[in-house]
Amino acid sequence: MASSAERNDLLFAAKVAEQAQRYDEMVDAMKKLVTMKIELSPKERSAFSMAYKKEIEPRRSSWGILQQIKTNEEINGAKQKVMWIREIQEKIERELSSVCDEMMNLLDKHLIPFTTNDENCVFYLKMKGDYYRYMAEYKTGTEKKKTINNSLKAYQAATAKAEGLLPPLNPIMLGSNLNYSVFLYDIVKARRRGMAVARRTFDEAVGEITNKGLNEEMYEDSVPILELIKENLHRWAADVPLGSDIHPYFIRRLSL
Repeated sequence: MASSAERNDLLFAAKVAEQAQRYDEMVDAMKKLVTMKIELSPKERSAFSMAYKKEIEPRRSSWGILQQIKTNEEINGAKQKVMWIREIQEKIERELSSVCDEMMNLLDKHLIPFTTNDENCVFYLKMKGDYYRYMAEYKTGTEKKKTINNSLKAYQAATAKAEGLLPPLNPIMLGSNLNYSVFLYDIVKARRRGMAVARRTFDEAVGEITNKGLNEEMYEDSVPILELIKENLHRWAADVPLGSDIHPYFIRRLSL
């Protein structure tokens, strides 16, 4: 059983590494904490998520930039340049897969089996959906279909777990539904389903604010996520062709 002193020391090490922008060391500290097979506190959970976000996001961004350049060079018929770009992308893909595989191992073996906290469970299932979604961005063929299916299962499990247990304004549930809607819209290309998830999440949260008000903690944690959902809905509504299920009243409903 991990002592509180050990946990505090590892969390401190992770925070120091983050401030020094030493993200590999931040990951190492959080990995040691997670493999203790304990129920993470909100602060520990947040640090764990941030550590791996710092590992994955620069690589996702680099791969996306290269993909745009490669597309332009393909149009120009520059085969040699395309081959060179593809070589770099393949290196990044191996790095992405390494991070994602490590995340799945931690979630499946050290976090999800040992959590009894509803928020933690939803959060970990959301993360599982997220990291499969990241892999789906660069995988192709059968592997892409497999990662999409795994991501869908994880997001659906998170949604099922959250319903009836977490209130509409809970930031964990909002974040899970936000990412699920993005997955449906951008990866699955099920645009109406993605918009429906976002719309329902936004409307239920607004209803909760109307009925019960908004305290300071909810304002700090939940409102920024609601803003992201609202921005996505505005952008998606502009992309949807005429004759879809998006109506003018809905556009007006988006302003709080």
